[in-house]
Amino acid sequence: MTTLREDIAVLYVDDEPELATLVATYLEREAGETALTVDTVTDPHDALERLTDADTDFDCVVSDYEMPGMNGLELLRAVRSRRPNLPFVLYTGKGSEAVARDAFRVGATDYMQKTSGTDQYAVLAKRVVNAVSRNRAEEATERYDSVFEALETAVYVIDGDGRFVSVDDVFVDLMGYDRERILGSHVSDVSPDDERQIREELDRLFADDGPETTRFETDVCTADDERVHCVATISLKAFDGEERRAVGTLHDVTEQRSRQDRQQYRARLKDVVLDTSTTLMSAEVDEVGTKIHWTLQSLGEFADADGAAVYSYDPDVDALQKTHEWTAASGPSLPTAVPGDDCEWLLDRLRCFENVRSTELRSLPTSITSSALPDDGSLLALPMVSNWSLVGAVAFVSTTPRSWSDKEVSLFGTAADMLSYTLERKQRERRLRQQNERLEEFASVVSHDLRNPMNVVDGFVDLARETGDVSHLDRAVDALDRMDTLVSDVLELARQGRTVGETSPVDLTGVVERAWAAVETDGATLELVDELGTVSADASRLTQVVENLVRNAIEHGDDEVTIAVGPLRDRAGFYVEDDGPGIPAEDRAAVFEQGHTTAEDGSGFGLSIVESIVEAHGWDIEVAESAAGGARFEILTSPHAQPFGPADPA
Repeated sequence: MTTLREDIAVLYVDDEPELATLVATYLEREAGETALTVDTVTDPHDALERLTDADTDFDCVVSDYEMPGMNGLELLRAVRSRRPNLPFVLYTGKGSEAVARDAFRVGATDYMQKTSGTDQYAVLAKRVVNAVSRNRAEEATERYDSVFEALETAVYVIDGDGRFVSVDDVFVDLMGYDRERILGSHVSDVSPDDERQIREELDRLFADDGPETTRFETDVCTADDERVHCVATISLKAFDGEERRAVGTLHDVTEQRSRQDRQQYRARLKDVVLDTSTTLMSAEVDEVGTKIHWTLQSLGEFADADGAAVYSYDPDVDALQKTHEWTAASGPSLPTAVPGDDCEWLLDRLRCFENVRSTELRSLPTSITSSALPDDGSLLALPMVSNWSLVGAVAFVSTTPRSWSDKEVSLFGTAADMLSYTLERKQRERRLRQQNERLEEFASVVSHDLRNPMNVVDGFVDLARETGDVSHLDRAVDALDRMDTLVSDVLELARQGRTVGETSPVDLTGVVERAWAAVETDGATLELVDELGTVSADASRLTQVVENLVRNAIEHGDDEVTIAVGPLRDRAGFYVEDDGPGIPAEDRAAVFEQGHTTAEDGSGFGLSIVESIVEAHGWDIEVAESAAGGARFEILTSPHAQPFGPADPA
């Protein structure tokens, strides 16, 4: 018999002995208050022997994926055949959506990808402790339910006519009638819907050649006119000489049936999670948004939730920003943003990769609730994690009070992991597509933009030779200068296409002031509109963004152009605008193309470099018209967030 205990025994399986020792050491150190002990094996077959050894009792298995002779999934299948409920964490250096999907399909409790650094071991230890705690709670519930079933069994005695001659206190409590009301009544009186069946069972039992025991299911009617589904067992006994008596038991199996329904529900929910995860993994980049909505709808409808949403965490404003949402026909809309100032406790728990369950929305801050969410509704929020940091959350809301079981939370957590993987894959594929497009643009520059000035150089050099007029060489020098500018800009653009360096909170006002000082502004004027705040960025590259935007405004405006920089009001980000001639609406889509310029001495790469740096940060940039009719560039530092707050007056 498994006993409850505070310590946790882990079997760690990895074919690299040194790594196994390292992981075991860190797991035991990072388990916090839990006494966690780790045994290591390098052969999966030895792991199976350890698990079947009567002298060992492990609470969890943590296994690598790629191992000779038997990989992690094959080991998981073998473990499930022996220990169906034993927590199993697949901890693999070969991370892919397919491996994660297959792991959960086979029955993994959790999945984690190995990475560099030691911070990962604290996360792994926490996941092991959580998995074991959930498993122990479920086992304890099953054991206690069995005890309660035995304690709640009612006992009664009936005579040969099928009338009650004695009932115990449990029977009285179950029926809700006074004992005097029950005694003398017929057994079928408490089960009027099954009167015929009960009389036939009693006739068969009291017959001379009848069985010693009969057992049947029936709905008994209580004093409150409620139907309670019970299993009745009656055994024939002899009392008081020849007078025949039978002793029976009546057991309420309503909760047992409910428990069976819950087990079936969990099994079906697992299938739904696997189906939606498989669909997410196979979605093309352009289909991801639609598939995420379908996933939220499938899970929400199956769990009888009224709404669900995906949030992206924005560290610049310390808030969760809604990016995708599904609501039932009459369901409420979840809040567009959850600011950290109002919900620090929520964000702190999500940053620790903890699930948040609330059965009463009235206890939550108003930034989470709204007039559309009733006070007696309930909420489930699950963290989305990438590279050991919070990147977002998945939330489910119900307008009626309800609890979220550990098994539900575990399966929904799997869906949250799949959503994280899918969004991360979408970003990777988007960056790859942008890089491919940039390579094609570079090829165009080399084959066209550089060839033109080279032809100019060749032509004027030939003229100088033929005519002896060295003034033609000045025109050749001008073309060489043009080539030098193009080469420098192409190299700069190539550098900006790489991922940004280390980011940190950057004061935007300081960035603007440094950029202004680096550009020949002549008679131009700078206006800073309101407080710009901070943004998480690579400071030097962000400065170049502002430099190029300022230079672009001066090149296309007059000597007295005014350039304003201010925060966006409707979305996270900032704008740079001027009162110059502006950009016609039909030309705005082309301003970021390499080589596009309307200035006589422009290279056409300045705004392309701006776009590359912005996208390298994971941001977006949009072109609009300023209030004065000039050009307005809006940089969105949380491009997938929906608008919230007052509209930008500009």
